[in-house]
Amino acid sequence: MPQSVMGAFFAGERRLVLKRFEQSTPGPLDVVIQVKAAGVCGSDLHQYLGRWSQPQYAPGHEIAGLVTDVGASVTHVAPGDRVCVEPFIYCGSCCYCRAGRYFMCPDMGFLSLTHHGGFAQEVIAPAYGVYRLPDTLSLETGALAEPCAVAVHAVRLAQVNPADAVLVLGAGIIGLMAVAAARHFGAQNVYISARHPHQAQAALQLGADGVLSTDPDQLSRELKECLPEGPDVVMEAVGSFAGTFQQAIDLAGKLARVVLVGGNTQPMEGIDLEPVIMKELVLYGSGCYSQIGTRRDFEIAIEMLAADPARFEALVTHRFGLCDIQQAFETALDKKASGALKVMVTDA
Repeated sequence: MPQSVMGAFFAGERRLVLKRFEQSTPGPLDVVIQVKAAGVCGSDLHQYLGRWSQPQYAPGHEIAGLVTDVGASVTHVAPGDRVCVEPFIYCGSCCYCRAGRYFMCPDMGFLSLTHHGGFAQEVIAPAYGVYRLPDTLSLETGALAEPCAVAVHAVRLAQVNPADAVLVLGAGIIGLMAVAAARHFGAQNVYISARHPHQAQAALQLGADGVLSTDPDQLSRELKECLPEGPDVVMEAVGSFAGTFQQAIDLAGKLARVVLVGGNTQPMEGIDLEPVIMKELVLYGSGCYSQIGTRRDFEIAIEMLAADPARFEALVTHRFGLCDIQQAFETALDKKASGALKVMVTDA
């Protein structure tokens, strides 16, 4: 029988409301999870502000919690297990799914967009997207596996290796995770641009060699001092609204790889591609996460978090109950005043 649960829903620009909804009936390959931690993502904020369309489902896709029930065909998790959730829903049989790139599945669904997400008392997820958490990880840190996997995917696309100097543009949570992921894959040097002091401090704790200005002219001067030949990899983690796509191309060294990770919230007009040709750059678009080779980005992200959980626990700066989700979103929006890195909606 469907169960009534409480969840948060968008109700116009900068407005969220709580209401009860009837949860769907779990299938034989589904897992029912009591949500204990759900992070507020930059994409959630775009929807909150009306830059992106607001879904009819409860949002929230950075999810961790406790398994309360499993379908008859689920064997890898059981009630009581601590888990995090990869929020994709996909067919598993198309050419993209068979290649491990299920992000491209034509029938793709997503918790928070096509099904109810984690800003609710419980979530129902397909078993293939549910991962048991190591005992070393708290549930809050486990919820960071989703943004961490975004960064892991971008670093893997760029094939970051010990010979590389990496520049990350933007010190939001994805940019910070990109620093950690680049270090995890052995980058020789990692630099990041950061707007706020608390972001700079977090970047250094996650392994950045240095923090650079976000002012374009000053950033260019500082980068030349650090890396006279330019970076081998540039990871753009701000988004199209800031003009940093062009900046990533311009700052890249010769023969560099440029990865565009930031969200596209408006059309990119007037992009000059001459540096791409003259420096023989390789451009990667990095939409989310999936499987490259035999390993899923989510698996690597969980390993990263579990290897040194204390470094990542510090990224969770604010916690709010579901009843205070409006305040959670406003806190995440005003990073300068609040000092927020990751705002988490929790069930303590």
